[in-house]
Amino acid sequence: MKKLSRAQDGASLGKSQLKKKVAQIVLAQGNIFIKDLLRSNNVSIGNTKAEFAKNLTDAIDAGVLTQAVIEAWLDEIEGWGNQHVYLFEPPSIARARVRPALEASKHVGLLDRKVSYEFPDTLTLSTIAFSGDHLSVAWHRSRGGWERAKSKDYRRDEGADTFEYRAYRERFDRSLVRFEWRPGDPYCAVMVQLPNEGEEHAQALSRVWQDLGDLGLARSPLTKIRLGSAFKRLSRKTDATVQSARLLTQGGHVELVSTLSEGGIDAVEAVRNVRRGVEDASFATADGMFSFTTEKYRQLSRTIKMEGYGLESRLRIWVQCKRDDVYTILSVIWSNNAP
Repeated sequence: MKKLSRAQDGASLGKSQLKKKVAQIVLAQGNIFIKDLLRSNNVSIGNTKAEFAKNLTDAIDAGVLTQAVIEAWLDEIEGWGNQHVYLFEPPSIARARVRPALEASKHVGLLDRKVSYEFPDTLTLSTIAFSGDHLSVAWHRSRGGWERAKSKDYRRDEGADTFEYRAYRERFDRSLVRFEWRPGDPYCAVMVQLPNEGEEHAQALSRVWQDLGDLGLARSPLTKIRLGSAFKRLSRKTDATVQSARLLTQGGHVELVSTLSEGGIDAVEAVRNVRRGVEDASFATADGMFSFTTEKYRQLSRTIKMEGYGLESRLRIWVQCKRDDVYTILSVIWSNNAP
């Protein structure tokens, strides 16, 4: 797959180039967020992705959607949700030393670069943004491929032979890994949009620690924060709809599940009473499936389904969302994670 050079990537794009990036990257985002982009810029939305694409390119031609507008939107949308999240203790570097460290590193050319248009074959450091109260470092990796486009199939006769051509459309997609740290928070996060299979996460984290070292931010891997206490507390409180809870101890576990299409274990009286009767201190950790609804958290752009894994101190956000949505969920997790 063709990759953009450093000279091209991050530079000012002409309208034709910008429309190509829209086709490659913007249309890979969720429909509800593309609609938000169009709606917020007073652009006709349409009903299908083909209509979204046409309306996006028409708006670029008209000068309504500019590169700055699209990049600000991508910075908020791409790589948020549909991901695994690990929390770590923050780097020991003082806030005032972060920018000087970044400027002195070999990656200074990426500083204040919020959006990348690259599709690298391997996980590659691509953007670094630091505003003083928020550090965001991102790595990209291509995961594009080919999908069937039956409407483009055709047959052609050549002499006595007939040939049938089956069409595939090249699909551009990419995965992101993020290191996110707000120096005022007691934690930082590594967010991984890669499957939790084999060594995928271990290799991604190794790359994060290597590059953070090169950036002068952390000399060694940061300490993972255990999240089992948060998942235990969430499973008995009403901060989220608890669809399942699995309490683990050495030699066994207790599992409580709601099979309701709507409502969690708190809506099933017998299961609710069992949960209230369980002594949390008897269990080392917990897993669980939780839903954070827009009815309870009005600041969310959508209801967020999250799965927690206590033994791994990992959470899995199952839907694409926005930057602020992820931080809302993390704030709830953290408030329930006190010793």
